[in-house]
Amino acid sequence: MRWMVLLVIGGSLVVALNLGLYLYGVNTGWIDPLNRISTEVEQAKEHLASARQITDDQIPLHSSYALFTPDGEYIRGSIDPADASALWNQTIEQQQYGSNPYLYSVIDRDGEVLVLSYPTTAQFRHPALQKLVPSVDLFLIVLILLQLLALLIVVSYGFGRYVTKRMNQLLVVVQRVENQDLDFSLPKTRLFEIDQVLDALENMRQALKSSLTAQWRADKMRQDQISALAHDLKTPLTIIRGNAELLQDTPLSEEQVECVEYIKTGSMQVQSYTETLIEATKLWGRYELQFAKARLDTFVDELRTQAKGLCLVQGIDLAWSCNLKRSHMNIDANSLMRALINVVSNAVEHTPTGGTVTVSVEEHEHHLSVAVKDTGSGFSQEALKRATEQFYTGDSSRGSKSHFGIGLFVADSICEKHGGRLSLANNPNGGAKVTLSIPFQ
Repeated sequence: MRWMVLLVIGGSLVVALNLGLYLYGVNTGWIDPLNRISTEVEQAKEHLASARQITDDQIPLHSSYALFTPDGEYIRGSIDPADASALWNQTIEQQQYGSNPYLYSVIDRDGEVLVLSYPTTAQFRHPALQKLVPSVDLFLIVLILLQLLALLIVVSYGFGRYVTKRMNQLLVVVQRVENQDLDFSLPKTRLFEIDQVLDALENMRQALKSSLTAQWRADKMRQDQISALAHDLKTPLTIIRGNAELLQDTPLSEEQVECVEYIKTGSMQVQSYTETLIEATKLWGRYELQFAKARLDTFVDELRTQAKGLCLVQGIDLAWSCNLKRSHMNIDANSLMRALINVVSNAVEHTPTGGTVTVSVEEHEHHLSVAVKDTGSGFSQEALKRATEQFYTGDSSRGSKSHFGIGLFVADSICEKHGGRLSLANNPNGGAKVTLSIPFQ
């Protein structure tokens, strides 16, 4: 309303100012209105009717003339001879004394007829201005319209900036909500429609804050539980490792020595994973990998050794294939090994005794591919979509009491941090297939 009132007041001032200047020009003689022009023509009639000879200086200002014989023959004048015949026909024969934008006045003289033509609109008295502006009335209307247009543009620009400034408050609110910064109060803009949107955003902010607060508390509780569980795992791992070392001091067969070595290596690896999990819970969501140049042959040999140990314990055959030409690769070896062992362990867990787990390591043009296949029951359709979600245990076909829904989630997260991807599929002949693709860096 304020901007509308400003526009109305500004428009009124523009009209009043221009009309005031027009009246000032009339009163000071700069402008001759129609009534003044007509009066001057009437006052000059008597002199023109009795004058011995018509000359240009006798014709009233703003008027032009044509002098005819009583029979309508054009004698002379300031009117173009080509227009004289039409002027005679209109004024004398048809008795019409006006045709926009001119009025006509007929003066009978001795043996002659004088016809005066003068404009129907106000005129500037100064000849130069008169030539520049043929019609003061039309000039005034055009000037007022241009000024009103300029006023409209200025007011619209000001109103646009006014609205934009308040609309920016909406953007600030949306950005803060997007960044989950919800501790703020919403200002009022004094624009009804925008304030309605802000009220809706305020309701959303409060609901979102309550929801996120509850989620953050749940996440914090979950992190604390995982951290506590990781700490609790250290004690039984220490016992397992200590007993394995004691077993090494007793007479053992070659096969038993190998099994004890697997127990020691596995317990040490689980202990390493546990310590990493404890650190990860402290920096949840901010855990960064430590990339370094690693030897691929050493990395792959370790993967094969650990995969063989996992399969041996469960009575499962390991089918191994490797096709590598590169000697080194920039990776976080510990984290990537953890991801691969999680995948292999998951395959072993879901493969029945006497089955086979196949691990294929292949080098492609731009990435390293590690595929792990099993001869278990395979993934359900739901698991193919959700098996990499944290704590997902909804797949009854591959369910297990020892499965907590974290193995594939960890593997997928580590693979993603390496710039790669983890994909799930089912083998045509049965069983599941998990493929990790890691780009060369």
